[in-house]
Amino acid sequence: MCTTQRPVMGRPRGFDADQALERALEVFWRRGYEGATLPHLTEAMGITRTSMYAAFGNKEDLFRKALERYTLGPAGYGVRALQEPTARAVAEQVLHGAVQCTTRPRGPKGCLTVQGALAAGEGGQAAHDALVAYRR
Repeated sequence: MCTTQRPVMGRPRGFDADQALERALEVFWRRGYEGATLPHLTEAMGITRTSMYAAFGNKEDLFRKALERYTLGPAGYGVRALQEPTARAVAEQVLHGAVQCTTRPRGPKGCLTVQGALAAGEGGQAAHDALVAYRR
């Protein structure tokens, strides 16, 4: 059976999704999950709510994507450290990476997973669950 793909309707995305996700990550990192309101997020990302929902899903989905980006980027030092040949080298890399990640001169201070968890009350259960899964 032969199928043909139909062209995707709609106009092309008018923003850089990678850059928008990076900005959302920073908002979540600075404000925590509950403190990051949709207006905070869309303003920082430079997009409308409609564009945010179309590109990233709801706030919970956006947070999960930002957490994944954080894990692969700023917090990726843990995985990289485990590739070191000795326990001492692993410990040095973890310590060095943690200091660099949490004390960046131009970025949010602290750890996204801690900041996000601190601000995750009843309304932030989805963020709490994502952070618990991340730590496992």
